Amino acid sequence: MPRSLFRASAAVSAVVVAAIALSGCTQAPARPTVDNCAGVISKVLLSDDSGTTATTFNAGDVPKIFDIPGSPTPTCYYSSVAPTTPDGGVAFVETHRTLLYIGISDSDAKAIIASIRKTVSVKPWTVRFDYDTPAPTPTPGATATPTAKPSTTASARWYYNFSGAATDDKGELGYYLSEPLSQGTADQAGLAKAVNVLRVETVLRQVKK
Repeated sequence: MPRSLFRASAAVSAVVVAAIALSGCTQAPARPTVDNCAGVISKVLLSDDSGTTATTFNAGDVPKIFDIPGSPTPTCYYSSVAPTTPDGGVAFVETHRTLLYIGISDSDAKAIIASIRKTVSVKPWTVRFDYDTPAPTPTPGATATPTAKPSTTASARWYYNFSGAATDDKGELGYYLSEPLSQGTADQAGLAKAVNVLRVETVLRQVKK
């Protein structure tokens, strides 16, 4: 399988913490515009090994196995081909795609995630990790127990055809949601305010034709 794309939360946190630590002794950079998808936006809001070549979004470019909704349109879209080493004499092409939704509404984020979860609910999808499981339904008549405020971030990732033959298509699909971003991260990304950000990432490895 290709190496993981989703070391996102740790990578983003490290960048933000380092940048904030330096902000007191360096002049703050000019705030970039949100449509500069290849600039600070990608450096702050993408994971360290995501597809980072900004391109124009085309819903038809995303392989149907991922079944990502074509609407709403992502704020930024990235697609890149990663070099791969031949396996057993067979050459592969591995394409990384990232859909970044900046300022997405709660309802739209929920709808996209629901669509992703429907896609990965059947074979040959298998879960890699899931840090966005719903809270258990309270038992009727039970006294509610005070709980801490839930995290504003959520993430999950699945493998596609992990156990398939070596020459079969294989892939990954996952998401990372900040609802909303912290103000510090928003500042580092050049955003006017802290907004919801959803990142959907896909990987597809196919035999080179």
